[in-house]
Amino acid sequence: MNKAVASTLVAMLTLTGAAGCSGKTHRTVRTTPVAAESSPAPESVTPETAAKAFHSFVNNDDVARASGDERLALWWTSEGQSQLTASAFRRAVAAGEPVPRYRYDAPVFYVPHLLATGPQWFVVSARRTTADGKNPHTVYMGFLRSEPVERWRLSLAAVLDDKQKPPNILMDAQGYAKALPTFDNALLIPPRLVPSIQATLAEEGPQNVAAQVMRAGKYTTGYYSTDQKSMKGKKDKKAGLRSSVVYAATSFSIFPLATADGGGLVLYSLSRDTVISKSKSKPGRVPVPEDAMPFLSSKLVRNEIDFSQTMQYVAVVPAKPKKDDGTVKTEIIGADGGTVKASVPGK
Repeated sequence: MNKAVASTLVAMLTLTGAAGCSGKTHRTVRTTPVAAESSPAPESVTPETAAKAFHSFVNNDDVARASGDERLALWWTSEGQSQLTASAFRRAVAAGEPVPRYRYDAPVFYVPHLLATGPQWFVVSARRTTADGKNPHTVYMGFLRSEPVERWRLSLAAVLDDKQKPPNILMDAQGYAKALPTFDNALLIPPRLVPSIQATLAEEGPQNVAAQVMRAGKYTTGYYSTDQKSMKGKKDKKAGLRSSVVYAATSFSIFPLATADGGGLVLYSLSRDTVISKSKSKPGRVPVPEDAMPFLSSKLVRNEIDFSQTMQYVAVVPAKPKKDDGTVKTEIIGADGGTVKASVPGK
């Protein structure tokens, strides 16, 4: 599947996007709009309401983590972040330790102009530390509200790599950011294709055509090299171990913002599914990766273990160059994630 995506990439990047619309049949409006009088009209998100939503999340998330209340923590998350939050609680229980808590300082809000009646989202960058003020990092957080009556929930969080400079997000005079269409062909890679291009590089390595538009690094060709070593390692072969890894785009939300240089900042998720199996001719059990241990009893693992990871990224996508330039490439500048599920066949 990833080969198909990569092989059509060059053609797709030359196309221009097209948007369509569809209409619905309207019924006659009643002369007495009772619902309109009793329900407030939906309002678009503003920098002020985004700040309020962010602080509500931070306060409730800390209470949930401090008290070990997983249900409350999940109430304030969605999509991939819900999976990772549940995983954090499970790992803490397995280790007999408290759930990690965080502090957030100096938040910057990137709020796009969006229709009040549809899904709304915004992005926050903040300085995050552990509860004791240690291990500081810049984190990019995508908040989502699918319906105007729903609460804001954290959908995604990716930690900016050390020594990476935060990109300059385009802001207007009123303090609003510019949202990009996921099909925006003015970028080197349309935002909706960024996850698939990364997945292709991670699975197939630098020889794939996707390397023409995305930089090599630890989140792309680095994954490929690590997986290849695991599959072909002499130690594993001697033990009769085999492994296979599949990377794929998810159905989770994508958060694309315009940068001041004409490019874009894109937040998105990938899934990483791994199968480790053991030859029947070699006695013994399959070793359980440390991150998967909280999800399994090691006594159950014999010839195979399957586990899934949810990975979250922030990437900088440059504008499409006016002429072919192989030096202009998308770069993944931050990530977060971990194992969210593990199982043994037949169990």
